[in-house]
Amino acid sequence: MHPPRTISAIFQRRWLLYVMVVHNLKLRYRGSLFGFLWTLLNPLLFMGIYTLVFSTIFRYNIKHYPVFVLSGLLAWTWFSESIATGTTAVISGSGFIKSSIFPSEILPAVSVATAMMNFVFALPLLFLFLGIFQVPMGWSLLALPIIMVVHFVLTLGIVCIVATYNVFYRDLQQLITHILMALFFLTPVFYDISIAPSRYLRFLRLNPLAVLINSYRSIFFYNQFPNWVNLGYLSLIAVALLWLGSRVYENHKEVFAEYI
Repeated sequence: MHPPRTISAIFQRRWLLYVMVVHNLKLRYRGSLFGFLWTLLNPLLFMGIYTLVFSTIFRYNIKHYPVFVLSGLLAWTWFSESIATGTTAVISGSGFIKSSIFPSEILPAVSVATAMMNFVFALPLLFLFLGIFQVPMGWSLLALPIIMVVHFVLTLGIVCIVATYNVFYRDLQQLITHILMALFFLTPVFYDISIAPSRYLRFLRLNPLAVLINSYRSIFFYNQFPNWVNLGYLSLIAVALLWLGSRVYENHKEVFAEYI
């Protein structure tokens, strides 16, 4: 069984993907006073807010809470930023879509890869806080590339789907904003999933993003390898979503130019 053409096109034109990601990163911070530092300042600001609210006011009894939050927040930011920008990837790239020689398949991947690079650039900040709070680091960090691959595949599959249907139903981009907000609170970014009431615990654990966040938190915060069984199931879901997303994108891309 051959991979969908969308996946093949992304791999074959990986150099073009790299060039467009670099261009997006430069464009994002052009004219900004702090420029690239916003990649670090944004998660730092939210980490401070969540620490103040949930560690001081509501008093979550989690040791080294700033590190706990940051280890989940960076992963969530990669996902949410990818979905938010990826939903409008085809519409924003209308100039490319109307070009008969441009491989439009890479547009969703550019959104995910750009957000991934912001995640990578922010990792030194996380390691700095791991050092400040003396949270031990070990061999479990070797699992980081595996988790990132699963993260990328899962997110790209979703982006391919929402980017496609947003061309035909523009209300989707508004709906996605509200869905991401709801998902943020249903995903253990700023809390440990074990504190949830037992009647909701099973439902929360069905959230694939919970598995993803807990996998990152295992290697960064708990110095443990992730739960390989759960990560394996998540990998299957990610591959299935990428396959489905690629098919959806391929089946509709020929008519994109008529709707944008």
